[in-house]
Amino acid sequence: MSSPHPNEERRVPDPSPDVPHERLSTISQVPSTAQSDTPSSSLSFGDFSTGLSIDSGNNTDADSAIFDVNQASSSMSATSSVYDFVTQHGRTYHRYKEGKYWMPNDEREQERLDLQHVICLKVFGNRLSLAPIQEPARVLDFGTGTGAWAIEFANQHPGSDVLGTDLSPIQPEYVPPNCRFEIDDIEDDWIFSAKFDYIHGRHMVGSISDFPKLFAAIRDNLNPGGWVEMQDYYVKLQSIDGTLDGTALQRWNGMLNHALSFLGRSGLNTVKYKRWLREAGFEDIREEVFAVPGNPWAKGEEQKQLGALQMENILEGLYGISISLFTKYLGMSPEAVEAMLVDVRRDLMDRSIHFYYPIMSVYARKPFPR
Repeated sequence: MSSPHPNEERRVPDPSPDVPHERLSTISQVPSTAQSDTPSSSLSFGDFSTGLSIDSGNNTDADSAIFDVNQASSSMSATSSVYDFVTQHGRTYHRYKEGKYWMPNDEREQERLDLQHVICLKVFGNRLSLAPIQEPARVLDFGTGTGAWAIEFANQHPGSDVLGTDLSPIQPEYVPPNCRFEIDDIEDDWIFSAKFDYIHGRHMVGSISDFPKLFAAIRDNLNPGGWVEMQDYYVKLQSIDGTLDGTALQRWNGMLNHALSFLGRSGLNTVKYKRWLREAGFEDIREEVFAVPGNPWAKGEEQKQLGALQMENILEGLYGISISLFTKYLGMSPEAVEAMLVDVRRDLMDRSIHFYYPIMSVYARKPFPR
């Protein structure tokens, strides 16, 4: 049976507050959390269509699908500081609020973050935002990373004032005149001088300890009618046919979420965004979910290219994702981590493992006063 393309728009009607939060069994999106709202190992994506099918051919040139990330154009200098980075495990990390974010911030990681930006554009149909925004006057991109999203949004919306914030000052020196960056911890009290019309956060699921508090702060700092959008992975790998079961890759994924729990965080919180946004008072809440193949196993040129990009993304990030968390919280030595990652890398490149990453966009509107 043919399946819809995984990157076609899938919008879900917002259920009544009295109706349990029921998800993937009917809309091929994220596991149901109607009972406890806590994902468990028993949840499965196997009962819905991802739009992915296995390519049984011999595609030896799949890696050529990976392409270079073009740097965004810019026109004006940005101010930045806090460049005295911390060095650990052969990588550099942010100095401000040292240790709060476990991923490195060096040039290698910055290139990977730009690759992630390209992947998101491909997944979302070359759209920076899925929320029905027009020309928001003030825009906040928190956890901006290299600033790729903020710079591109500023270029596309010259009438918008775009602010990007992050713990690391790794944004480019030259930016569009309507774009600027600040070093900030989004979990601190918000003291912005004016409210925003659109607030965007991407790949933040493992970085925030208290999402209800964050969503309340976003609500308080949006103008009425303003939109918030969260674009995030659901950090529990899935497969279409069980080929992920028992692999080193699956074990690594479980260890990653276990290590995050010591920080009070979870890569599974993405499925709770809609409920938390509703509880914070937002309206017109929507979820759109997509399946990203983990390597070039999927059939079709577009999916094969997307899988090649995603494989490169995780291969490049694997050591940085793992080394600090696993040594600090799981009691592993750096040598033990690296030895384990040998098998994980093998699985990441194994096209007989038909795994994918669920990625979600959840967006909502702050209501107007009644």
